[in-house]
Amino acid sequence: MSTPEEAGQREEGEYGRAAKRLKTEETEADEREEGEEELEEGEDSDSGSLPGNGESATDNRARWSASQFGAGPRDNGEDSHRISPSPVVHVRGLCEAVVEADLIDALEKFGPICYVMMMPFKRQALVEFSAVESADRCVSCGAKEPVYIAGQQAYFNYSTSKRITRPTNADNPNSGNKVLLLSIQNPLYPITTDVLYTVCNPIGSVLRIVIFKRNGIQAMVEFESVQCAQKAKAALNGADIYAGCCTLKIEYARPTRLNVIKNDNESWDYTKPYLVRRDRGKGRQRQAILGEHPSSYSDNGYGK
Repeated sequence: MSTPEEAGQREEGEYGRAAKRLKTEETEADEREEGEEELEEGEDSDSGSLPGNGESATDNRARWSASQFGAGPRDNGEDSHRISPSPVVHVRGLCEAVVEADLIDALEKFGPICYVMMMPFKRQALVEFSAVESADRCVSCGAKEPVYIAGQQAYFNYSTSKRITRPTNADNPNSGNKVLLLSIQNPLYPITTDVLYTVCNPIGSVLRIVIFKRNGIQAMVEFESVQCAQKAKAALNGADIYAGCCTLKIEYARPTRLNVIKNDNESWDYTKPYLVRRDRGKGRQRQAILGEHPSSYSDNGYGK
């Protein structure tokens, strides 16, 4: 039978692999879309999103993609730069304060949204609609008139990805989990269980937190229910814990429950407030119900 420490090590290893997969996936997505979709900060992306001279939105998108590669009109070359319709839309030009809930509020009018992946430092996001027709309405509308997200105009194009990969149930695009995977980007200040509890618990009841420091600072937060986790993801994904730093990038985690063996700055089980770290070799100590000694105790006896 494995010890709690060994179980914790296995869970940490599984978490590390899940976090690595997410990081690799984001890097691959960035590389796929860097050429035709990514804009530097301050660059005007409406050169390919707004219609002009009677051209269709698709023609404008193709022309914008070609300009990103430095290509002009040429024989048999234009089609290679067209982006085929996809349920996933690449959103650019977001303001720094935007969170996932802002995108959902602004874009759900085009159709049901399955998933959102935030890229806070790039001021971009990937939004997956349940149907390609909804994505087409979003891209077409953005090409004809301004679409504002959190008070700032955003720009849209089809993603080269047909689906945003989730670390959870791959067969159900709407599947969630009550455990969230938090990546803290630009962590200029210490991130502890108290900090994350203060951030997350007002949105949904937090049961357990585990912090890891492998690929930067990451954490898993287990909520009381899937609904609480969904609310927290929407409200906090893309937000800064402190002004201008400690930015949260949130995904659903693979584990459905966290195993916490001690309560400290890096892990905490809020259902077991008296869970403390035991030194190896000392075994379990009896719990003192009323503390170390009576409050009226003195060296000369009781009752003084």
